[in-house]
Amino acid sequence: MSMDTKARSIAFTARNPKALRAIRVEGVGIAIWERSAPSGLSELKLDEIVDVRFTADIDKLSAMLDNVLDDAGHERGVARDILHNDILLLADHFAQIMQSEFVEIRLEHVTTNACKKFHTDYVTARLITTYLGQGTQWIDGDDAVDCDCGDPHNIQQMQAGDVALFKGRLWSQDTPAIHRSPPIEGTGEERLMLVVNPVEPSNAAYQ
Repeated sequence: MSMDTKARSIAFTARNPKALRAIRVEGVGIAIWERSAPSGLSELKLDEIVDVRFTADIDKLSAMLDNVLDDAGHERGVARDILHNDILLLADHFAQIMQSEFVEIRLEHVTTNACKKFHTDYVTARLITTYLGQGTQWIDGDDAVDCDCGDPHNIQQMQAGDVALFKGRLWSQDTPAIHRSPPIEGTGEERLMLVVNPVEPSNAAYQ
């Protein structure tokens, strides 16, 4: 008699934002809302922008984000409005799920092999989406449970527009999401990605 030893996936995926709430389910290390990137973002001009990183009260995020995008060199227009509104939407989803009043926002223009090694994050959870370019790669199955992150085989990849919540080591030692940025250095490719982190989370809330 044969026995199926295939490891259960640590991911939950669905085509609606409620998928993100599955991150609170035991055994789920990655919750992915499968969606298309908001239309119109291809019109963003990335040549002159600088990366964004700041912390904000979720209730005051809109005005602060507007000022930060100005300072970062994002030209005002339809594409920027779409970007601004989507960041607010995703930050709000994240804050509700994580029960966090404050969030850290990172908006990064990537052209190198940033975070090219598979790793886990030392956070409770992190929201990641790629607006332009290749999405984040992550490991599933046996490799996700017992991975030395040297030569994994079960590599999955998010699509542009997909939104993921990745569990970090502060939440779970058993199913933290193992992931990396796709190596693109030297290819001429570029990525625009958003990261949302909780600020000073209470570990007790995630037990």
